[in-house]
Formats: sequence, structure tokens, C-alpha cells
Amino acid sequence: MQLNPGRRTWRSQAVVIISSVIVAATGALVITSCSTTQHPATLPQVNCGAAWTHFVNSDSQFFGADHGTLTCFNTAARECRPATIHVTEMGVDTGTDLTFTIKPGGTSCQVIEQSQYYSANGGGSHGPVLTTACHRTTVTSRGVSLTCSGQAVLIPAKVTPL
Repeated sequence: MQLNPGRRTWRSQAVVIISSVIVAATGALVITSCSTTQHPATLPQVNCGAAWTHFVNSDSQFFGADHGTLTCFNTAARECRPATIHVTEMGVDTGTDLTFTIKPGGTSCQVIEQSQYYSANGGGSHGPVLTTACHRTTVTSRGVSLTCSGQAVLIPAKVTPL
């Protein structure tokens, strides 16, 4: 009995095509899971509340905050307990949403800053979530001082009236 060479070619081509589809699908899955891990779509939930300002810098002044938000975050930073605060840095129609998360452990108190640009123009849009490691430098009656990517940041202990 002789094998049909045309049939063998067809089977070989089918195996190559199916294998290529499986490899491509696996690659797409790996790329998707890696990008999701590196850049989450949304900022994390907070447990201390939210505050609002025009600038987050070494002399931040918050013009509004949920009740107890700043005390919650300041106390957690002083005691190096887990806590997260949401800060909105507002412009006219664009701005940045930030979260500062205290993660105790290690030799010092870790703080993670996550930021996401937003725009109200053209129906609204959001940029990717960017993550930066921060160092807690001091906690005083003025607030929590951090250094994030070489930039000094103050999370004030109280709201400054306009």
C-alpha cells in the first residue's frame, strides 16, 4: 500500500497552521497579561479618603478634603501603618489623579505613588497609570513629607482655606 504524498502535505500544512495559531494566541495572552500587570487601568481603592489641590509639590496646600482624610493619612505615616489617600491635582479642564499608598515593612516605611492624567476635553479621557516609589522623609504637624522620583512632596496635615 502506497501513501498519498498529497495527503501527507495537506496534513503537514494543517499542523503548521494550527501550531502557528496556538503560538500567536499564547503570545497575545502573555503580552496582554504583562501590560496589565505593569500598567493597571485604574487607581487603587483608598481607605483614608480624598483631597483636592492645584499643585502637589513640597508646599502643597489642599483646598478640600473628605472628613478625617488628612488625619488618617498623617497618623498612618507616623506609625507606618497601611493607608491610601487619593489626591486630585486640578487644572481648568485637565489634571492628575494620584494615590499615595503606605506599605509598612523592610527597614523603612515604603510609600507608592500612582498617578493618572485626565482630561475633560472632547468627552473625557484618561492616561495610563504610572507608578513611582517614594521615601517618607518626615512626618510633622505640617504633614507628611515624601521624596518621589527626586521630587519633594508634602501631604499637608490640614486643609488651607482659599
